[in-house]
Amino acid sequence: MSSTSSILRAAWVPDDDPERDWEIAADLAVEWVQQEYAEQGAIGVLVLNAFGVEQQIPSLRHFAAEHAVTTPRASHHRVGRGIGPVLAYVPDERTLDFAADLARGSSLAVVENMHGFPLRGWARQLGAIDLTRPDEQPEPLGSELAEAIDRLDFYKNNGFGDKFGKQQAQRILQGLRGAGLLDRDIVLGALAARGASDRAVRNLGKLIDALDRR
Repeated sequence: MSSTSSILRAAWVPDDDPERDWEIAADLAVEWVQQEYAEQGAIGVLVLNAFGVEQQIPSLRHFAAEHAVTTPRASHHRVGRGIGPVLAYVPDERTLDFAADLARGSSLAVVENMHGFPLRGWARQLGAIDLTRPDEQPEPLGSELAEAIDRLDFYKNNGFGDKFGKQQAQRILQGLRGAGLLDRDIVLGALAARGASDRAVRNLGKLIDALDRR
């Protein structure tokens, strides 16, 4: 996944209102991305977990008719690189990773599905605009949590798949738990925004789950 500094602007539609229709969520994201590609003089990219979803929502269907559409399975070759603002619709870890890579040097809007990959930490790490509350300032991470994310980011290179990386991650996570700051969704989302691969995010999630079972 790209680093935080490589995405110029970020926005999201949180999945925090059971009464909000998915069409409304998609409409908000599409409108924001349209403004972004108009300002940048670029074309947009729609990133999905799987093709076909865009046909179920009018604003996504219209967006897809005018811009590139891809999935992680289709790979970068379908759209190239540096093409313009990206809209990721209800991504899982892998799709978010892929979308952020495509959004390098441009903008990224994401519609959250809490049953896919929760984005609260991602949004706070990036300072993403909440498109349902655009006049509110994004909530930053607290200093102690931000420092822990920095340290996790330092040890993420092997995806927390080696013994040393696991040990260091466990030590940091235990410290967060002791401080009452171990929120799984926040930690995983923030690390994803820092450039962790989907593999690293999944492995870290397993370490958090193991701690919770103790």
